[in-house]
Amino acid sequence: MYIAGGLFLVAVVIIAVLIFPRESKVEMIEPFPSENFEEESQEEPAAQENTEIFVEVKGAVKYPGVFEMPKDARVKNVLELAQPEPAADLLSVNQSMKLIDEMVIYIPKDGEVTEFDPADGFGSETEEEGSTVNINTGGIPELTTLNGIGEKKAQLILDYREENGLFMKKEDIMNIPGIGEKTFESLEPYITID
Repeated sequence: MYIAGGLFLVAVVIIAVLIFPRESKVEMIEPFPSENFEEESQEEPAAQENTEIFVEVKGAVKYPGVFEMPKDARVKNVLELAQPEPAADLLSVNQSMKLIDEMVIYIPKDGEVTEFDPADGFGSETEEEGSTVNINTGGIPELTTLNGIGEKKAQLILDYREENGLFMKKEDIMNIPGIGEKTFESLEPYITID
């Protein structure tokens, strides 16, 4: 009887020795994941800082100016903030185009013949080139300034960009129906993809 009680006591001591060191190790490890979590959460805002772009809206809008927008926003999103006037000609604006940092969007009034230089809205590189239109960023008003490109072909260019992505080289514009080699030769000096 004493032997059985002694064996039971030894078994309890062995089990206690095996259990308690494990619990103390777990307690020592617990603070480290929480510190790592704090470090990760501190890094996340830094990564989010680069997700904003600045876009300027001019023309027939109630609130013209510079708007801070998410990187994946589209022209439609910034127009909701700028609030186009009732007389605004929104048919000449590609509202599905993705916004680009430092982009300028000009909203003309109905019947207005714009003398807006397309290069003004699409970055300093095209401003330096002066008379070139970026076929990767230009909207219908900019594309129709090109010789031989009317509203229908301009819309085909926008549709192509939406379906296939950006033009990788100038020659890719010949993938648009109605733009062959002769048309491309006349367009080539006046278009850019940069």
